[in-house]
Amino acid sequence: MLLDIRNLRIEATVFPPGEAPKNIVLVHDVSLTLEKGKVLGLIGESGAGKSTIGLASMGYGRGGVRITGGEVILNGRDILKGGKEGFRKLRGREVCYVAQSAAAAFNPAH
Repeated sequence: MLLDIRNLRIEATVFPPGEAPKNIVLVHDVSLTLEKGKVLGLIGESGAGKSTIGLASMGYGRGGVRITGGEVILNGRDILKGGKEGFRKLRGREVCYVAQSAAAAFNPAH
């Protein structure tokens, strides 16, 4: 198994005006596997969590977003247990993230 995500849970802290901060669940109990030589696609409407899951597969969480449960097993290792140094060694060598409309990101007309 190249990538095995098990029971992934991702939360964020939101700060509603005039209220105490709140934790909200963005992704709950997502599991998927990717075998070597295979292709996997995440499909869903805008805001469904596709990019959030993709980033989590590399241990990333955008501002205020954090992985609060589950496992992300890459090549037999749970990358969530590797700490910041483990992530640095991993990113760009074993995994990378290609953002939506990546080619357009360098086009000054967009």
